[in-house]
Amino acid sequence: MSTETLTLESLSAIVQSQQAVLDMHQSMNMEVFYWWCTALMLMIHAGFLAYEMGASRGKNALAAGIKNILALAMIIPVFYLVGWWIYLSFTTGFIPTSVSEALPWSTSMGPKLDEMGTGIFWAAFALFGATTGSILSGAVIERIRVSAFLILTVLVGGVVWILGASWGWHPEGWLLTKWGYHDVGASGVVHAIAGFFTLGVLINLGPRKGKFIKGIAQTIAPHSLPMTLIGLMMIIFGFFGFLGGCIIFNTGETGWTTIYNTPTN
Repeated sequence: MSTETLTLESLSAIVQSQQAVLDMHQSMNMEVFYWWCTALMLMIHAGFLAYEMGASRGKNALAAGIKNILALAMIIPVFYLVGWWIYLSFTTGFIPTSVSEALPWSTSMGPKLDEMGTGIFWAAFALFGATTGSILSGAVIERIRVSAFLILTVLVGGVVWILGASWGWHPEGWLLTKWGYHDVGASGVVHAIAGFFTLGVLINLGPRKGKFIKGIAQTIAPHSLPMTLIGLMMIIFGFFGFLGGCIIFNTGETGWTTIYNTPTN
Protein backbone atom coordinates (compact mmCIF):
# COMPACT_ATOMS: atom_id res chain seq x y z
CA MET A 1 0.00 0.00 0.00
CA SER A 2 1.41 3.38 -0.98
CA THR A 3 2.18 6.26 1.32
CA GLU A 4 -0.32 8.40 -0.60
CA THR A 5 -3.12 5.89 0.10
CA LEU A 6 -2.25 5.80 3.79
CA THR A 7 -2.30 9.56 3.91
CA LEU A 8 -5.73 9.75 2.28
CA GLU A 9 -7.09 7.13 4.65
CA SER A 10 -5.63 8.99 7.61
CA LEU A 11 -7.17 12.26 6.46
CA SER A 12 -10.53 10.56 5.95
CA ALA A 13 -10.39 9.09 9.45
CA ILE A 14 -9.51 12.49 10.92
CA VAL A 15 -12.40 14.17 9.07
CA GLN A 16 -14.85 11.51 10.26
CA SER A 17 -13.58 11.84 13.82
CA GLN A 18 -13.93 15.63 13.75
CA GLN A 19 -17.42 15.34 12.27
CA ALA A 20 -18.43 12.97 15.06
CA VAL A 21 -17.16 15.44 17.65
CA LEU A 22 -19.01 18.28 15.90
CA ASP A 23 -22.26 16.29 15.82
CA MET A 24 -21.87 15.44 19.51
CA HIS A 25 -21.40 19.10 20.44
CA GLN A 26 -24.33 20.06 18.23
CA SER A 27 -26.55 17.59 20.08
CA MET A 28 -25.27 18.73 23.48
CA ASN A 29 -25.88 22.39 22.63
CA MET A 30 -29.44 21.61 21.57
CA GLU A 31 -30.08 19.68 24.78
CA VAL A 32 -28.71 22.50 26.94
CA PHE A 33 -30.70 25.07 24.96
CA TYR A 34 -34.01 23.34 25.58
CA TRP A 35 -33.28 22.62 29.24
CA TRP A 36 -32.56 26.32 29.80
CA CYS A 37 -35.75 27.24 27.94
CA THR A 38 -37.65 24.90 30.25
CA ALA A 39 -35.99 26.49 33.29
CA LEU A 40 -36.91 29.96 32.03
CA MET A 41 -40.52 28.86 31.61
CA LEU A 42 -40.67 28.23 35.34
CA MET A 43 -40.24 31.99 35.72
CA ILE A 44 -43.65 32.40 34.07
CA HIS A 45 -45.27 30.48 36.91
CA ALA A 46 -43.36 32.40 39.55
CA GLY A 47 -44.59 35.56 37.83
CA PHE A 48 -48.20 34.44 37.81
CA LEU A 49 -47.91 33.55 41.48
CA ALA A 50 -46.55 37.00 42.39
CA TYR A 51 -49.04 38.78 40.15
CA GLU A 52 -52.07 36.96 41.51
CA MET A 53 -51.04 37.31 45.13
CA GLY A 54 -50.53 41.03 44.59
CA ALA A 55 -53.77 41.49 42.67
CA SER A 56 -55.82 39.71 45.34
CA ARG A 57 -57.11 41.31 48.49
CA GLY A 58 -54.99 40.59 51.53
CA LYS A 59 -57.38 37.99 52.94
CA ASN A 60 -57.18 35.94 49.73
CA ALA A 61 -53.50 36.39 48.85
CA LEU A 62 -52.33 33.11 50.35
CA ALA A 63 -55.03 31.11 48.57
CA ALA A 64 -54.00 32.73 45.26
CA GLY A 65 -50.39 31.69 45.77
CA ILE A 66 -51.20 28.18 46.93
CA LYS A 67 -53.33 27.38 43.89
CA ASN A 68 -50.43 28.35 41.60
CA ILE A 69 -48.02 26.04 43.41
CA LEU A 70 -50.55 23.20 43.47
CA ALA A 71 -51.26 23.70 39.74
CA LEU A 72 -47.64 22.80 38.97
CA ALA A 73 -47.72 19.92 41.44
CA MET A 74 -50.86 18.46 39.84
CA ILE A 75 -50.44 19.15 36.11
CA ILE A 76 -46.91 17.76 35.66
CA PRO A 77 -47.65 14.26 37.07
CA VAL A 78 -50.89 14.06 35.10
CA PHE A 79 -49.06 15.12 31.96
CA TYR A 80 -46.51 12.38 32.59
CA LEU A 81 -49.23 9.76 33.04
CA VAL A 82 -51.58 10.67 30.18
CA GLY A 83 -50.58 13.92 28.45
CA TRP A 84 -47.61 12.68 26.46
CA TRP A 85 -49.60 9.59 25.42
CA ILE A 86 -52.37 11.86 24.12
CA TYR A 87 -49.86 13.91 22.10
CA LEU A 88 -48.31 10.90 20.41
CA SER A 89 -51.47 8.80 20.00
CA PHE A 90 -54.39 11.08 19.06
CA THR A 91 -53.00 12.68 15.88
CA THR A 92 -55.99 11.71 13.72
CA GLY A 93 -58.84 12.64 16.06
CA PHE A 94 -60.44 11.27 19.21
CA ILE A 95 -59.40 7.65 18.60
CA PRO A 96 -55.84 6.70 19.62
CA THR A 97 -53.61 5.31 16.88
CA SER A 98 -50.92 3.82 19.15
CA VAL A 99 -50.48 2.91 22.80
CA SER A 100 -47.06 1.31 23.23
CA GLU A 101 -44.23 3.86 23.02
CA ALA A 102 -46.21 6.72 24.54
CA LEU A 103 -47.21 5.16 27.85
CA PRO A 104 -45.30 6.27 30.99
CA TRP A 105 -43.83 2.80 31.57
CA SER A 106 -42.54 2.45 27.98
CA THR A 107 -38.82 2.39 27.18
CA SER A 108 -38.87 5.84 25.57
CA MET A 109 -40.03 7.45 28.83
CA GLY A 110 -37.14 6.02 30.87
CA PRO A 111 -33.51 7.17 31.17
CA LYS A 112 -31.76 6.62 27.84
CA LEU A 113 -28.26 7.88 27.15
CA ASP A 114 -28.54 7.24 23.42
CA GLU A 115 -31.75 9.26 22.94
CA MET A 116 -32.38 12.29 25.11
CA GLY A 117 -34.77 14.17 22.83
CA THR A 118 -37.90 12.58 24.29
CA GLY A 119 -37.08 13.75 27.81
CA ILE A 120 -36.21 17.25 26.66
CA PHE A 121 -39.38 17.76 24.65
CA TRP A 122 -41.52 16.11 27.32
CA ALA A 123 -40.21 18.64 29.86
CA ALA A 124 -40.92 21.59 27.55
CA PHE A 125 -44.42 20.31 26.79
CA ALA A 126 -45.09 19.75 30.49
CA LEU A 127 -44.28 23.41 31.15
CA PHE A 128 -46.50 24.44 28.23
CA GLY A 129 -49.29 22.52 29.94
CA ALA A 130 -48.57 24.20 33.25
CA THR A 131 -48.84 27.56 31.47
CA THR A 132 -52.41 26.77 30.41
CA GLY A 133 -53.16 26.20 34.09
CA SER A 134 -51.62 29.56 34.96
CA ILE A 135 -53.74 31.30 32.32
CA LEU A 136 -56.83 29.82 33.95
CA SER A 137 -55.53 30.70 37.39
CA GLY A 138 -55.01 34.37 36.57
CA ALA A 139 -58.56 34.73 35.30
CA VAL A 140 -60.32 33.19 38.31
CA ILE A 141 -58.66 35.26 41.05
CA GLU A 142 -60.96 35.33 44.12
CA ARG A 143 -63.74 33.55 42.23
CA ILE A 144 -63.15 29.84 42.79
CA ARG A 145 -62.43 27.25 45.49
CA VAL A 146 -58.93 25.80 45.36
CA SER A 147 -60.30 22.24 45.05
CA ALA A 148 -62.49 23.16 42.07
CA PHE A 149 -59.61 25.03 40.46
CA LEU A 150 -57.32 22.00 40.73
CA ILE A 151 -59.85 19.79 38.95
CA LEU A 152 -60.18 22.29 36.11
CA THR A 153 -56.46 23.04 35.83
CA VAL A 154 -55.60 19.33 35.60
CA LEU A 155 -58.23 18.97 32.87
CA VAL A 156 -56.93 21.85 30.72
CA GLY A 157 -53.23 21.40 31.51
CA GLY A 158 -53.02 17.62 31.38
CA VAL A 159 -55.62 16.67 28.79
CA VAL A 160 -57.39 19.35 26.73
CA TRP A 161 -54.56 21.49 25.38
CA ILE A 162 -52.32 18.55 24.49
CA LEU A 163 -55.09 17.12 22.31
CA GLY A 164 -54.88 20.35 20.30
CA ALA A 165 -51.09 20.00 20.21
CA SER A 166 -51.44 16.47 18.87
CA TRP A 167 -53.65 17.75 16.05
CA GLY A 168 -51.74 20.93 15.22
CA TRP A 169 -48.10 20.39 16.30
CA HIS A 170 -47.41 16.72 15.70
CA PRO A 171 -45.96 16.02 12.20
CA GLU A 172 -48.88 13.63 11.60
CA GLY A 173 -51.57 15.82 13.21
CA TRP A 174 -54.67 16.10 11.05
CA LEU A 175 -54.94 19.89 11.39
CA LEU A 176 -51.41 20.18 10.02
CA THR A 177 -51.54 17.53 7.31
CA LYS A 178 -55.05 18.24 6.01
CA TRP A 179 -55.51 21.97 6.65
CA GLY A 180 -51.90 23.16 6.81
CA TYR A 181 -52.38 24.56 10.32
CA HIS A 182 -49.47 26.64 11.66
CA ASP A 183 -49.24 28.79 14.77
CA VAL A 184 -46.52 31.03 16.14
CA GLY A 185 -45.28 30.91 19.73
CA ALA A 186 -48.02 28.44 20.68
CA SER A 187 -50.62 31.15 20.08
CA GLY A 188 -53.31 28.69 19.08
CA VAL A 189 -52.45 25.39 20.69
CA VAL A 190 -51.65 26.84 24.13
CA HIS A 191 -53.05 30.34 24.47
CA ALA A 192 -56.24 30.11 22.42
CA ILE A 193 -57.27 26.75 23.87
CA ALA A 194 -56.53 27.89 27.43
CA GLY A 195 -58.30 31.19 26.77
CA PHE A 196 -61.50 29.66 25.44
CA PHE A 197 -61.51 27.02 28.17
CA THR A 198 -61.14 29.79 30.75
CA LEU A 199 -63.91 31.84 29.11
CA GLY A 200 -66.28 28.92 29.55
CA VAL A 201 -65.31 28.66 33.22
CA LEU A 202 -65.81 32.41 33.76
CA ILE A 203 -69.24 32.42 32.10
CA ASN A 204 -70.33 29.89 34.71
CA LEU A 205 -68.53 31.53 37.65
CA GLY A 206 -69.67 35.08 37.09
CA PRO A 207 -67.96 38.15 38.63
CA ARG A 208 -66.24 38.32 42.00
CA LYS A 209 -68.54 38.79 44.96
CA GLY A 210 -68.98 42.49 45.59
CA LYS A 211 -67.86 43.50 42.10
CA PHE A 212 -71.32 44.79 41.15
CA ILE A 213 -73.64 46.59 43.54
CA LYS A 214 -77.04 47.49 42.06
CA GLY A 215 -75.55 46.99 38.60
CA ILE A 216 -72.65 49.38 39.20
CA ALA A 217 -69.11 48.02 38.93
CA GLN A 218 -67.03 48.53 42.05
CA THR A 219 -63.26 48.90 42.25
CA ILE A 220 -61.60 45.95 44.00
CA ALA A 221 -58.10 47.22 44.61
CA PRO A 222 -55.10 44.88 44.76
CA HIS A 223 -53.41 44.69 48.12
CA SER A 224 -49.87 44.95 46.69
CA LEU A 225 -49.23 46.74 43.41
CA PRO A 226 -45.42 46.27 43.64
CA MET A 227 -45.87 42.49 43.80
CA THR A 228 -48.27 42.62 40.87
CA LEU A 229 -45.83 44.61 38.72
CA ILE A 230 -42.89 42.39 39.65
CA GLY A 231 -45.00 39.38 38.69
CA LEU A 232 -45.79 40.89 35.29
CA MET A 233 -42.10 41.52 34.60
CA MET A 234 -41.26 37.93 35.60
CA ILE A 235 -43.87 36.66 33.14
CA ILE A 236 -42.32 38.75 30.35
CA PHE A 237 -38.86 37.43 31.22
CA GLY A 238 -40.05 33.83 31.36
CA PHE A 239 -41.74 34.14 27.99
CA PHE A 240 -38.33 34.15 26.32
CA GLY A 241 -38.06 30.52 27.40
CA PHE A 242 -41.55 29.87 26.08
CA LEU A 243 -40.69 31.25 22.64
CA GLY A 244 -37.32 29.47 22.67
CA GLY A 245 -39.11 26.18 23.16
CA CYS A 246 -41.06 26.80 19.95
CA ILE A 247 -38.01 26.83 17.67
CA ILE A 248 -35.55 24.17 16.52
CA PHE A 249 -31.96 24.38 15.32
CA ASN A 250 -31.47 22.09 12.34
CA THR A 251 -28.09 21.01 11.06
CA GLY A 252 -26.76 22.09 7.69
CA GLU A 253 -27.71 25.35 5.99
CA THR A 254 -31.26 25.55 7.38
CA GLY A 255 -30.33 27.02 10.78
CA TRP A 256 -33.09 28.05 13.17
CA THR A 257 -36.58 26.97 12.13
CA THR A 258 -40.04 26.79 13.62
CA ILE A 259 -41.46 23.41 14.63
CA TYR A 260 -42.95 23.31 11.12
CA ASN A 261 -39.45 23.47 9.58
CA THR A 262 -39.94 26.99 8.23
CA PRO A 263 -37.08 29.49 8.57
CA THR A 264 -37.07 31.88 11.52
CA ASN A 265 -34.59 34.10 13.33
